[in-house]
Amino acid sequence: MRAEDREAVLDLLEHAFSVRELFERYMDFDPAFSYSDLLLAVDAGRPLSCVQIFAKPIRLRGERVLLGGIGSVATHESARGRGLASELLREAIPLMRARGMALSLLFTGRFGFYERLGWQQISLRYFKLAPVGRRPEAPEGVRLRAFRPDDLPRLAALYDAYTEPLSGPTVRDRRYWEGQLRTAGTPDEDFRVGEREGEILAYARAAAFGGRSRVIEYARGAGGAAALAHLLAAFASPDRRLPVPLVRDSELGDALHALGFSIAPDEDPSPMWRVLDRSTLVRIAGAPEDCPDSALLATLVGGPLVTYWPSDRF
Repeated sequence: MRAEDREAVLDLLEHAFSVRELFERYMDFDPAFSYSDLLLAVDAGRPLSCVQIFAKPIRLRGERVLLGGIGSVATHESARGRGLASELLREAIPLMRARGMALSLLFTGRFGFYERLGWQQISLRYFKLAPVGRRPEAPEGVRLRAFRPDDLPRLAALYDAYTEPLSGPTVRDRRYWEGQLRTAGTPDEDFRVGEREGEILAYARAAAFGGRSRVIEYARGAGGAAALAHLLAAFASPDRRLPVPLVRDSELGDALHALGFSIAPDEDPSPMWRVLDRSTLVRIAGAPEDCPDSALLATLVGGPLVTYWPSDRF
């Protein structure tokens, strides 16, 4: 894609998804965005199909690896059935490998289409919260309030410490944070922090998808489990279960139970993963060289310690 293709590509994406502003935000505010990351099938100068590569450094078993996200997959109605998107996806695979991406991820409901191209469906773990009793007041001295821009350095430090032992979370710098705050949500989000005497103990973010609220990210510091539980409780509705990405955090679970919540297991089936750099992933997994890709992916991204925040989706 060239810069001069922007409006025509946005027209195509709007035609396919009935939304334009979301894709404009990624082009305008994602600090990693490059026009060259959008692959096009063009007829007489008119884009008929597109696929976008998103470069995301993530944590994986204590290491930093580069993830190749796939998104903005669209084909004009008049050109469907011709294999244009499939060809662009095949073209994207060696491009991602050449850029050092070890693993690819996309989100979809069209599992068969992507399976034929080498992606494998592996769900991400969630849980659902439902209040079952009267909620107590917030812990003494803890104040819940809206996020302010000057909170960002402290929240980034909380995020780094909380996600360091996990696999899946994006490794962020300040530029990424500032851009992601413009691209997450739909576009609005509810971003709250819990603090005591000026110290931020925890934060949580939620956004509405299809008219229903879901948690898109959270983190806490040591001693912040009760504050985080109250932040999550503030997002919950008495008549709907609240979907929350799973982090194995027993103190948070205890704090949520103490607030009168039931916790039910849930999952997001939309993620599909693909091996790009086998040697790197085999080494990280400690797997035998002849390990099938399906087993390698199940080992690395199929467990309960894997979290990919919806705020980082593409």
